[in-house]
Amino acid sequence: MTPADIVMELGSSDLADAIDHTRYALSKQAPSAGQVATSYGLLVLTDQEQEALRAWLTKTLERRLAALEGSA
Repeated sequence: MTPADIVMELGSSDLADAIDHTRYALSKQAPSAGQVATSYGLLVLTDQEQEALRAWLTKTLERRLAALEGSA
């Protein structure tokens, strides 16, 4: 996925906005993920599942940030 594709899919106004939102997600949102919002309501996870979700989110967001910053 190209940085332009990421910016468009995120609905960001530009590359810098996408980078800022991704950094915020890494620092504030991923470390506190404990539930998943679905179209059918909240999916509550066990402590072990929450830790696995946080690890996956962190790795995924780090890859996104690297792709975005590599084009900056």
